[in-house]
Amino acid sequence: MSLWKIAWNYLWDRKLTTCLTILSVAISVGLISAILTVLTETRARFEEEQSAYDVVVGQGSKLQLVLNAVYFLDRPTANIPYSTYLELKEHPDVTHAFPIQLGDSYKGFRIVGTVREIFDFPWVKSSTKESRYPYRIDTGEFFDGPMQAVLGHQVAQKTGLQIGDHFTGNHGTKDWGVMAAVDHSEDEFTVVGIMKASGTSNDRAIFVNLQSVWDMHDDHDESETAGDAHTEKEADESDAHHDEEHQDGEGHHDEDHQDGEGHHDEEDDREVSAVLIDLYSEVQRFQFIEYVNKEIRLTPAVPVFQILNLYNQILAPAVIIMLAVGYVIVVISALSIMIGLYLAIIQRKRDLAIMRALGATAPEIFGSVLIEAFLVTVMGIGAGWALGKVVALGIGQYMGQAYGLNVGGISTSNQEIGFFAIVSMIGLLAGVVPAWQAYRTDVAKDLQAN
Repeated sequence: MSLWKIAWNYLWDRKLTTCLTILSVAISVGLISAILTVLTETRARFEEEQSAYDVVVGQGSKLQLVLNAVYFLDRPTANIPYSTYLELKEHPDVTHAFPIQLGDSYKGFRIVGTVREIFDFPWVKSSTKESRYPYRIDTGEFFDGPMQAVLGHQVAQKTGLQIGDHFTGNHGTKDWGVMAAVDHSEDEFTVVGIMKASGTSNDRAIFVNLQSVWDMHDDHDESETAGDAHTEKEADESDAHHDEEHQDGEGHHDEDHQDGEGHHDEEDDREVSAVLIDLYSEVQRFQFIEYVNKEIRLTPAVPVFQILNLYNQILAPAVIIMLAVGYVIVVISALSIMIGLYLAIIQRKRDLAIMRALGATAPEIFGSVLIEAFLVTVMGIGAGWALGKVVALGIGQYMGQAYGLNVGGISTSNQEIGFFAIVSMIGLLAGVVPAWQAYRTDVAKDLQAN
């Protein structure tokens, strides 16, 4: 009979102890496996989206600007003039510039005002130069005019909206502490398209024509102005009479001035939340940032830098703490393996003595105990891997619903494989003490024991 089979039979004879030891190993491995999986997958999704645009231009803090304009998280920053977007678009280093207007929502999902061209823009992963198109229509079509909406995949699933349905937005969202501060009940959007799932923040966004957002808020501003004018009607009558007399000499001049600037260059009054910039080359990034700082006098944020800072300052310490807890549990599991095998050796001293009497050598006895420790550890790693993936999938589902990030749970990173190797070595080391105890078996003494 081989040493592997002997070791397996001994483990099978004490099933309860073996299962409890495997469970302790599985819990530690599962914890770290889930952490590493979620960390790796989340980083991959963030890197994919952050590499889509070289620079984001707007106001406010850089991190808030990136979270707001790229990931549709956090509160919107202050607006910037639409004319600034046109100026950035004409810069010689810029290949693409997309305006983003935020501020409204529908059932918690952001309404994103933008231009039609953004749907044709491919995201190029900086590391592999692989192109990806996250804006793909599942049903319907992209908007081509005002008050038309294209829904992200998750939005359509959660709200139940279909092609041809109508809805009205609210100003702000509950998580900003602002909700329905502006009445948009008379401004209805019509759903014209639903996008395929992309595993990005686009899945939880509602894309509309930029003009739609402007018109919606212009209507509100006009209604407020009309209301104010009505309440001050009587006060204005006397002023109007005075102006009429004064205008007799200058009426034509005022009329001509208003005709020339009556529209007041509507584009000058328009605003956007941010501008997403794609440059010809990443090497032009710092030169462009300097241009924005000095000439445009706005905040230029590089998504990749901000996300890395977020990981290093906030997520990295939390991950280190969780990994430390996992390794502590691994050590405790190793101690349970060592104690379990040590007690088993004491209980079966007579069996080991009989094996020695039948010709088994001391090294073979030593090896069989190490094999037991190895088998328990490997089974614990296998169970822990499965447990970790289940937990990671659950976390991925939550992150997909909350942030639109498609976090898979099946992939196994090199870091995870390295951790499994470390746990295997710890498991083997835990078997050394009981194996040495078995190696030192006193055959004559143990054969005489009852």
